[in-house]
Amino acid sequence: MPELTSIRDVLVKIHYAGICRTDIGIAKGVVPAKDDIIPGHEFCGEIAGFLNGEEKMNDWRVGDAVSANPMAFGCEEDTMCGKECDGAFAEYIAVPSTALIGLPPHLLTPLGAFLEPIAAALAPLKHVCGRTCIFGRTRIAELTHQVAKAMGYVNVERITHVSDLQSCTYDCMIETEPNHIDAYADALKPGGLLVLKSRSFAPSSFTANTIAMKELRIQGARYGDFHVASRILSDAADQVSSTLDTGTLFGNVYDLSEFETAFTEAEQPDSKKTFFRICAE
Repeated sequence: MPELTSIRDVLVKIHYAGICRTDIGIAKGVVPAKDDIIPGHEFCGEIAGFLNGEEKMNDWRVGDAVSANPMAFGCEEDTMCGKECDGAFAEYIAVPSTALIGLPPHLLTPLGAFLEPIAAALAPLKHVCGRTCIFGRTRIAELTHQVAKAMGYVNVERITHVSDLQSCTYDCMIETEPNHIDAYADALKPGGLLVLKSRSFAPSSFTANTIAMKELRIQGARYGDFHVASRILSDAADQVSSTLDTGTLFGNVYDLSEFETAFTEAEQPDSKKTFFRICAE
């Protein structure tokens, strides 16, 4: 049971949590984190209490369905739950009230725990211009393409093999695999934009001459609007009208006691999103 503080002042009971590759990196020691950290930053749950012991705080009430912006867990920017402070692979988590994102009650399912990936997929779409290509065989590439369609982008395509990229074709390239930057630069038109979405900790190399001669721009992409992400998930819960295909994105759901099996599955390069069922009934 976490202790509430003036910063992390809301107690949330976790229903579902997703395993991210950042969590795998933390478990393996590749991503720096405290030795005794509780990982997990993709989650949904219900408010179980407040620091002041009341039944409500501002617009929040005990029992509200919520998720959170995982990067807003401290008084300074970039305090990430599951990395700089304890995360969601537990029955309860202490959350700053300022980081909470409300969810419809029917999203206390694995869908609700998918809020952070949806917000991450929205990030590069802020920079879409002209003909755009999302490149990659990764899960985030598939998700970003689906979110682009859900948001009504009609001039965004996805390519999964470098051999299918054509020179000087795109105004914007969204990468999810950082080992092909020269190929992306070649595929861009002069003055084009390369949006970096992957979060690899390994160095990436590229030929500076191509970028300089074509006067290309490079833009990082982190998160889009979490409230927009919540609306996309709410639509995704409607299987009739949804443009998200969760069947291509979601894998198995495990109890916390099955963490070894869950992490082994999530670690596979072509794995779908793996979830923990924690306090869900």
